[in-house]
Amino acid sequence: MTTSDPTPTTDNRGKHARSDEPEEVEAAEERPAPEKRRRLRLGDGQPIGRHPAGNSLLPSAGLLLGLFLAPALLGRLDFDVFERAARAARSAATRWPGGGEPWFWPNWVAVLAGIVAVLLIGVAVAGVRLPDPVVAVIAVVLVVTTARAAWSTLAVVNARLWDLVPVALICLLAFGLAVSGLAHWRAPEDGGQSSGIGAAASAVVAGVVVALLLLAGGAGIARFQEEGSGPAGPPENVAGLLSIRAADVAEADDLGGSWVPQVAAEQIGDDEAATRFSARHRDWTAFFPVLLLRGDDLTTADLADTWWVTVAAQGFGSEGEVQQWCTDSGLAASECIPQRLRD
Repeated sequence: MTTSDPTPTTDNRGKHARSDEPEEVEAAEERPAPEKRRRLRLGDGQPIGRHPAGNSLLPSAGLLLGLFLAPALLGRLDFDVFERAARAARSAATRWPGGGEPWFWPNWVAVLAGIVAVLLIGVAVAGVRLPDPVVAVIAVVLVVTTARAAWSTLAVVNARLWDLVPVALICLLAFGLAVSGLAHWRAPEDGGQSSGIGAAASAVVAGVVVALLLLAGGAGIARFQEEGSGPAGPPENVAGLLSIRAADVAEADDLGGSWVPQVAAEQIGDDEAATRFSARHRDWTAFFPVLLLRGDDLTTADLADTWWVTVAAQGFGSEGEVQQWCTDSGLAASECIPQRLRD
């Protein structure tokens, strides 16, 4: 009876075990790392600073925020060029925080664009990963809102509002960058890490560009602009009245609740009437400082928002004081009417 030596069997098992090791190592190498699997489950999200769309969307957001903050920041500097830049920016800036009176776009559209811009820069600084569909939605919102502001460039040119050309350029740049971001909403599969601060640097640079454009525009217009008139004379069309009111709204807010002398008023129904009244308003600037307001800026119920009024930029505590000022100024009671500004 022969017995088998167990040694070969052991050797065979060892050979089989050793032959299986490379396959296991190979399979382990093919398995994705935990971090990669997690990224894939989140929908291939990437920090906006590393996303191809971020190269355009972040500067667009920076331009918008710079435009909205310009009246509040530049208006605090007591120099003519800064005041001119702040007055121009109010035609597109939101009512808060810069005290703007936007007519380039409705205020709620401007506010929506501002909120999206703040959120975009915030997630860039935090390094939050955004899935491609979210990036696409952000880009669409910026495209639609800035398109409304960019369209007003036609009104700026038609009304010969040359002092608003820098504002129009900012809106056009923000729109173009938003369109570029929408075109690159899909990110490649190989993402990277973002420092956050570096991702938002382009937005800061865009804000500086806004300030430089506004200041350059204010300095250029100051060479041939005097008392609210542009190089082609007083601003034309309804857009011209809207622009003057946007520039005067900050001073009117300071006089809120006061009595003021109204020296001119007209109900505006078309561009021809608007052009005529803007010239009339300009003529009053030769006598004393005036403000251009709308009927709904006053407490009287007789003037709706279709009325435009010229008031002296001087507040009084009572109706009688206004009447006395009118008399001292040599103005008849029929053309100098006491009105009270809304608080």
